[in-house]
Amino acid sequence: MKPKADATARRAGSAGPDEPPIKYPVLNETQLCSRWNLSPKTLQRWRSEGIGPPAWHINRSVRYLLMEVEAFERKARVTWKSSAGRALSESSPTAREDAIEQMMQQRPARRDQIFYSCKAVADITGLPVYWFQQDQERQRRGIPCYILTSGGVIRFSIEEVFCWEVHHLRPCRSDAGTSVDALQSASS
Repeated sequence: MKPKADATARRAGSAGPDEPPIKYPVLNETQLCSRWNLSPKTLQRWRSEGIGPPAWHINRSVRYLLMEVEAFERKARVTWKSSAGRALSESSPTAREDAIEQMMQQRPARRDQIFYSCKAVADITGLPVYWFQQDQERQRRGIPCYILTSGGVIRFSIEEVFCWEVHHLRPCRSDAGTSVDALQSASS
């Protein structure tokens, strides 16, 4: 009975006993709200005011690079006590390349690579499942995949999907600059 449970866990994208847990380096709006215990409306307002880490779009989804969220948290912790400082919501010009490099350093050796089903990769990434399931959608978007058994089985590498996503992110528009005073007044 245990092998079936392991196969189900593997299919769902959760780590089995021999696999390390997957830490996908992109957060969606819901995940960031949960991380910071904020309502989605507050996060949306902050984003429109230029408060918080840089936000990115892929299609209509708002995404946050984990490394930029963590950098924002470090800056906010330090800058919170200071009345001076530059905008916290500015993205590094090399943020996307840095995120890819960070992911590739954690990438398993080629022989240890794990491939995931459409549903599992959608669960892990937070992207719509139909992007991975539908042939036309997958081809239109250029999502990298492995087609096995004459197209009957489609599998994905999380690392390759991440690289694809990062290359397709575009910055969210921010009309207002961010200042530490704006962050402090927004939190009160």
